[in-house]
Parts: sequence; structure tokens; C-alpha cells
Amino acid sequence: MFARSAAILLLATAPAAQAASADAWCNVAATPVPAGTHEVEAGSDWFEVRAVAPGVFAIGEPRQYEGVTSFLVTGAGKAVLFDTGLGVARIGEVVRKLTTLPVTVVNSHTHFDHVGGNREFPDVRNLDEPFSRASARGEVGEALREYAGATLAEDRLCGPLPAGVTSRDYQLPTWRASAHVRDGEVLDLGDRRLEIMRTPGHTPDSLCLLDRANGLLFTGDTYYSGEIYLWSPETDVDSYAASIGRLARLVPGLRMLLPAHGSPVAEPRRLLELRQALQDIEASTARFDETPEGQRRYEFGHFSILMQGPD
Repeated sequence: MFARSAAILLLATAPAAQAASADAWCNVAATPVPAGTHEVEAGSDWFEVRAVAPGVFAIGEPRQYEGVTSFLVTGAGKAVLFDTGLGVARIGEVVRKLTTLPVTVVNSHTHFDHVGGNREFPDVRNLDEPFSRASARGEVGEALREYAGATLAEDRLCGPLPAGVTSRDYQLPTWRASAHVRDGEVLDLGDRRLEIMRTPGHTPDSLCLLDRANGLLFTGDTYYSGEIYLWSPETDVDSYAASIGRLARLVPGLRMLLPAHGSPVAEPRRLLELRQALQDIEASTARFDETPEGQRRYEFGHFSILMQGPD
């Protein structure tokens, strides 16, 4: 969640600025097409599908402000859908065009933009955390509820509502988990094994998926190119730094990062840069700009970090 520039949030509160705020991100240069990937026809006016590795499909929602990406990972006997997006259009219809395998949904975390399509699938798994259970019931903080409610506002969309959607009222998703996953658990897809890595920080229930044999790390919101938000009430910066440290140790064996926002493909060395950035922030050696809300924005080249300032 919260992957694009925070400047849009300031504009969104003023009706007169809605068109300008949409232009601010709709009309920017498109994300460069990652080398070695190709677009796959999804038959959808909402989702954009890109094959990013053998048996791996990035299912993006580029016309909405969050720019969220879910990933379908296929094996010989089963498939995993890592997140289900906003739930505005039916992601299940796209998944059925890509595979006939039985699909297990695993959530990288339970912010609304990653769980919206959970209700379309019978097999949904996330961590057994109080935060996850509350999210599944639609119980979120008032600030997040208000923010999510504007998901389909004109300044959050490029172009019209998707086909079949007639209302701009966005309802927070609810779902029922069929099972829970745990740190170190391995999901066997037949000829592919995905390891659950618990990575708390962005939220208490954040996790990544590691395909060790193929050098792929699916990072959810734990890493993405863009502005990384570490100011939400559910964020724990110390836990986040520890999680990044854990992931950074995997870099020698990684070929590709697959994040949930921004480009669906990133270089593994970004984790080393993020670990160093967090260390510099902790040591008070990193420069920052202060926002009108008293937050601190740190710029680090391929990403930035927005954190809560001191009380």
C-alpha cells in the first residue's frame, strides 16, 4: 500500500485539485518495460499481465493510484497467487486464463490493496496474526478506512471505471482464511518450491516468498522501487530493519526481486542498498526533507523512505 508519491495525498483533499492530482501521476513517463519480460493478453481493461520469469506472471493494476502487482507462480501440479489486488475487477477471471491448476492464495500482508480478490478463491492463506484476523473482518484503523474509501475517486484513477463497475464507493474487502502459513514453511507446487519468509515491519503480518532454486524473491511491500512508507501505525521500523537484514543475506543466491509496486522486476542488490540506507538513518547520517505533516523523506536513488518524525 501507499506506493506512489505522497504529494498526491495532499492534493486529494481538495476537490478543485483532483484533476491536477490525477495528471500528476497518470501523465508521468511509463515504467520502463523490464528486459526479458513480455506482455500476455489478459482480455481485461483493468489488469495488465506480464510474463516475468518461466511460470511466473505479474498481474498489475496500473490504472489505479496504488499501482499494485500480484504474482501468479505456476508449478507442475499447483499454482500460488501471491496477493489478489484491490478487488475492483475480478482477478480470478484473469488467473483462469493463465492456468488450469488449482490455485492457493498467499497474502504478502493484509492491507486492502493486496487482499481485495481473496473472496474469489476457496484456498486463502496468510499468517495467523491479530492484524491479519482483524483485516479479514474488515476491522482497520479510521485513517486507513478513510484512505481506502477513496480508492475509486477520479483522482485515483487513470481513465474510467473498469467494465461492469458502476459505483465509485469502495468497500473494504473481507474474507475467510482457509489455513495459515508459518515462517519456513515450504509450498510444493510439483516442480517448484516456495518458502515462506516472515518479514514483519511494514505490517506485523508481512511475508515474502522465496523460490530458492530459481533465485526469485517475491517481496510484497517489504521492498519496491519508489517511496517506501514506514509511518503507518502498524509499521515497526526496528522489525522492518531486521527483516531487510535477513533478506539482504540472500542476495548472493538471488537473480531477481519481484515487488508488489513499481516495476515488477528489481535487482537483488537493492536490498543491500536498503539495508545501508536504514543503517544511515539509524546513525543520523542520512539527509532528509521534512514534510508539512512532520514526516521525514529520505532519498536514496532507486527508492525513497518516508518515516514518522520525532514526537
